[in-house]
Amino acid sequence: MVFSSPGVVAVAGSRVLPASGLALVAQVVPVLAAGGVSFAVGCCSGADAALLALVSPSRVRCFAAFGSGGVGSGQFSAVAAVSAFSGSGGFVQWWAGGSVFVPLRVRLARRTRAVVGAASVGLLVFFGSPNSRGSLLACQCAVLRGLPVVAFPCGFSGALLPSLGSGSWVAVGGTGVWSSAFLWVQTQQKCI
Repeated sequence: MVFSSPGVVAVAGSRVLPASGLALVAQVVPVLAAGGVSFAVGCCSGADAALLALVSPSRVRCFAAFGSGGVGSGQFSAVAAVSAFSGSGGFVQWWAGGSVFVPLRVRLARRTRAVVGAASVGLLVFFGSPNSRGSLLACQCAVLRGLPVVAFPCGFSGALLPSLGSGSWVAVGGTGVWSSAFLWVQTQQKCI
């Protein structure tokens, strides 16, 4: 397994994922859950909503940038998925990015930081495009915390994954669900 367990893996991803990306979420998340991993996830369509439907609510913490019932939500908010998750006993931290008086874009960025802040063993991210700002922010937050970052490029080459600083993306390799994943490897700094 790519991540150690038991522990919490933050999951992030583009709000609009191609069908192949949603299929990857459906393949990878149950493998991690079977290995004892728990999850921290946001509140948007795409990878977030897919995960909420896949895992027992007792194994997930959801961070919503909006309030109960969808108050303060936006175009890509997964209100129905988050509400169903909450209704089934799942933990939702409502207003994870600030109150309704905070602009949605700011709330979403703060929410992303909260999701990554809840992780203990790494970040799993599904990029719908190389330019996904929210996914990139999640990766940058994880790198700053020293957490492993594993990315799945969905519908494009791994060579196009965005740089996270001093380092490079390395193919995880092997067979099965991890065969199309990439791990961010930091460049070691030399001491003089």
